[in-house]
Amino acid sequence: MSLIYNIISAFKYEIVEIAKSSTYRTTLLGLPLVTIIFFGTMFYCGTIEDLPIIVTDNDHTTSSNQLLSMISATRGVEIADYASSSLEAEEILRRGDAYALLLIPEGLERNIYGSKPTDIECYISGTNLSASGIIEREIESCTRSFAAGIEIEKLKAQGVNQHKVMQEVMPINILVHTISNPYINYGYYLAPIFMFMTLAIFTTLTTTYSFGRELYYATAPRWLASTENNIVAATIGKLLPTTVIMVTFSQLIYFVLFVLMGMECLGSYLTLTIGSIIFILAYQSVAVFITTITSNIRLALSLGGGYAVMAFTFSGITFPTSAMFGVMRLLSNMFPLRWFSEIFIDQAMRGAPLIYTLKPLLALAIFTLIPLPIIKRLRRISLTPTYWSKD
Repeated sequence: MSLIYNIISAFKYEIVEIAKSSTYRTTLLGLPLVTIIFFGTMFYCGTIEDLPIIVTDNDHTTSSNQLLSMISATRGVEIADYASSSLEAEEILRRGDAYALLLIPEGLERNIYGSKPTDIECYISGTNLSASGIIEREIESCTRSFAAGIEIEKLKAQGVNQHKVMQEVMPINILVHTISNPYINYGYYLAPIFMFMTLAIFTTLTTTYSFGRELYYATAPRWLASTENNIVAATIGKLLPTTVIMVTFSQLIYFVLFVLMGMECLGSYLTLTIGSIIFILAYQSVAVFITTITSNIRLALSLGGGYAVMAFTFSGITFPTSAMFGVMRLLSNMFPLRWFSEIFIDQAMRGAPLIYTLKPLLALAIFTLIPLPIIKRLRRISLTPTYWSKD
């Protein structure tokens, strides 16, 4: 009971510290809420639509107009403007007012009905891979459908029956089934990781500030005295308010995703909740480790913030970890967000059995053990004036 009593004492001590510090309150309560609302609003629509492209039509025939109408009717592409020449279109691309240039050559219709091969050129900006991928997919799909339609008309005019026509035009039909994210919704894919990344950042910064300020303001002895100098109880009690608040924010994230944005949770919600709790504890543990090793609040905040931000790079969301260079792939294992992203994708999007989620759960749990080797040092620097008030 003594340990529990000391933990409660440290918890009460920390609540008072939170109430006294506006910086603490803002980082712990205000900023996480703002970022959740921000990313929820940003990705609410989910799909990328109406990407602007420029068209140079040198044919001006019924066929070219029909093709452009098909492209304009797609969900992902919008014909923003028509350029009279390729030079004018190139200038528009350089200004960044459009993502692609579609160049329809002169004689398109004549070549089509004369059974001559013809090329439609498309210049796509590679500065945004998501946008360029969508534009390429939409234009290629429309062009193939347009070409197939013309071929069907030709065969029908020759008296070929409908069944034979389809065999001639499409001897192989590819049926594509998108699993896990059948809506191809970017919000379902990116919003969770962005939200939890910001949660990791503020968890790390808040925890670092919580411990670092005790050294900076020389209040560490008073903090330890609240637990009869029991460093374990003092550490747990100090971490507890941040843990509870960040876990609450993680539930708010799930509410935004699964209720407001309409995302389906195909797996175990309980496993997701457990994963988010361990995820938060993992970043708190890293923050305690960094603060204890550096014993300098400014350096600890810089290192902790940098570590938390770098996690997105190694999360495997924007660039698959399996495609990373060997050393970088190994380095990605050092970031809790990389393991949590696996848990989220397995449980929320794939509906995978629990057995496949045990590895990332165990990896996250290992991070929570990081403070154990340095817990004695934390007690020593808290009681040694040499480490106090250091910039």
